Amino acid sequence: MKGLGERLQGFRLRNGWSKRAVAEKLGVSIPSIIRWEEGLAEPNDYNRYKIERFLSGSSPLPESPRREVMQLDLFEWRGEGGEEKR
Repeated sequence: MKGLGERLQGFRLRNGWSKRAVAEKLGVSIPSIIRWEEGLAEPNDYNRYKIERFLSGSSPLPESPRREVMQLDLFEWRGEGGEEKR
């Protein structure tokens, strides 16, 4: 029987996923994916659960929290009426 790392690698290659894409989907680092696929390390229980769900496709994985970037305009100031002042 194939190990989890071999199954992950086979699934990834069959479906055209990059290591980066799988890592982002699972919320782990790319080196973790490499170590698991090469059999150098085993995922912890939570990551094993996420990998099994990913491989089965039975239910979607929870989305990784996305961080929004807000651009600050440091040189613009608006007065009380909303008019732009420089």
